[in-house]
Amino acid sequence: MQKLFSTLAILMAILLAPGIGGVARASSFNPGAAGFPTVIRGDQLLFGAMAVDLFGIRAPQPGTVCRADDISFQCGEAAAQAVRRILQDYAVSCEKVSDSQLFPMLTECHVGQSDLNRLILRAGWAMVDMNVCETYARCKTYIADQNFARGAKAAIRNAIFNVDLAAEMKAQNEPDRTLLSFMMP
Repeated sequence: MQKLFSTLAILMAILLAPGIGGVARASSFNPGAAGFPTVIRGDQLLFGAMAVDLFGIRAPQPGTVCRADDISFQCGEAAAQAVRRILQDYAVSCEKVSDSQLFPMLTECHVGQSDLNRLILRAGWAMVDMNVCETYARCKTYIADQNFARGAKAAIRNAIFNVDLAAEMKAQNEPDRTLLSFMMP
């Protein structure tokens, strides 16, 4: 019996030793998920039965109502729909980046070579989550992406409001002078 315990102890020491037996140490192994996920929210994906949160970003939650000028809309559902359009028929690979949350797993995800977390931020469908982002080096990039989205939104808004709709409607309602001059002697 003592020989069995000794043998087991030696085997365990060999298997758990770094670089021996082909077994990676737990600290260097980053689990993740890959495949064609279902979008639960603008910042959460479902791979089969495993849910993953997109690290460093927060999208509006389902049921959240937002306003754009005088229009109210369900921005939580709009954010999820935007992510569905981004992912449309593309495989996604995610890698765990934080041990602070076990379920759902906090991940950075990629669609091909593109960082999905950044794509969502740049499209303006999420904000940087400063609660988890303070100590993570990539968060500076996330903040730049968020600022890009804000700048793009301001540029679009300025372009829309620089159009003089009243003048355009007045021009549309005026009679066509060329036609009248042709008909008049």
